[in-house]
Amino acid sequence: MGHEERAAAPVLNRRGIVTLDLPGQAPAICRLSPVRAAPDRRFTVRRELAPATGGVLMMLRIRVLDAAGRPLPGAVLEITHRPPSAPGEPLRGAQVTDPHGYAEFKTVFPGWDAEQPAGMDLLLHLAGARDGGRLDFPGQLAVQIAALPPYRRNPAPVPPPGPRAGIPQVVPRDRYDLSAGLLATINAVTGR
Repeated sequence: MGHEERAAAPVLNRRGIVTLDLPGQAPAICRLSPVRAAPDRRFTVRRELAPATGGVLMMLRIRVLDAAGRPLPGAVLEITHRPPSAPGEPLRGAQVTDPHGYAEFKTVFPGWDAEQPAGMDLLLHLAGARDGGRLDFPGQLAVQIAALPPYRRNPAPVPPPGPRAGIPQVVPRDRYDLSAGLLATINAVTGR
């Protein structure tokens, strides 16, 4: 009888889950504005940016919306951020947004320097135009992550600037162990 009950239960596919808008806390927003980028600049479409040298793994989910709040499918969203420790090659990757405007990246919590907080630069490529923005991570989270081995070489973290760019909602995979990884979400809104 238990098997029959399970067979009759509704099945949710990934598409059904993605489109749910649950009531609750207001979504985190990063505003994008037009930027001039070099015309010969190329991006590499890749989802995984996590370096082999370590860092706190993070799944970053960004939903790209237009000024009216509608999803923008087929746009290319590029992210760039510092590696976890010491200066080095920036980590870069790009994803094409899905039919609901989502792009997902598997990366690590970014490093920082004495002048700039832990954050990422976003660049949206859409119909020949480019919009850019920045998302910064909460200062309290950066302070906790600064105690972990891959981040100890960074200077003391600085808090995000007063007029905030975009602060994603971040949830640890294990509330007792930050090194188990993070889940971060934010909406990137373009004025187009």
